[in-house]
Amino acid sequence: MTLLGTRLVAALAGLVLLLLAAPATAASFDCAKARAKVEKLICKDPQLSRQDEDLAKAYGEALKLWDGQIAAYVKLNQRGWVGARALEPPGMSGGGILCTDDETALPCLRTVQADRLAVLKNPGFRLSGIYARGQDFLRIRAVPTGLDFAYQLADAKASQGFTDDTQPVRVATGQTVISFPLTGTGPDACRLDAAFTADTVVLTQKGPCGGAKLGGWWKRDQTRDPEAELF
Repeated sequence: MTLLGTRLVAALAGLVLLLLAAPATAASFDCAKARAKVEKLICKDPQLSRQDEDLAKAYGEALKLWDGQIAAYVKLNQRGWVGARALEPPGMSGGGILCTDDETALPCLRTVQADRLAVLKNPGFRLSGIYARGQDFLRIRAVPTGLDFAYQLADAKASQGFTDDTQPVRVATGQTVISFPLTGTGPDACRLDAAFTADTVVLTQKGPCGGAKLGGWWKRDQTRDPEAELF
């Protein structure tokens, strides 16, 4: 073997050793330090690992929405989702955990991560959140294909209202004025036109809404996550 060939072999061998020594990583964490079973599955499964990389990028972009003015809300919402992206022991339910630690875990996690990626990329995500007017609240929740809406009023006699969760309201890129048709007929029929800024929404009420008075200015509460609210 020539001197050049010997050097080339040595260089390639060194490169292989370097690659083997490098820690395996997913986009958001070091696989060498993975402890939770979900993390280990992400590191082992190529599809989950690619999704994790895409999720980390999408989350980074979400932190910049509204010029970073809603970053606190984005972080809170992401923490809640990461907590739910766990594995629940078989036979248990009701803890807000999205997948079960059995043979369904892998396909479940793939679906959960795909849905989360769709939510983060949803143009309506930047409009989602909890908005308050005194002790009255709006919940605007991002789902993979749009937004759903509900309200809860302090007046115990007031009716609650919400959009049909099987028909999310779609949002186009850059759109900040949305029309939410609420369920109900007759005296409960209602439509709300919502104009958003980074930290407020102004509602224009069309219809009786069961007697509820919803028009006016509402302020975003970045300390509350719509995924954690029950109304």
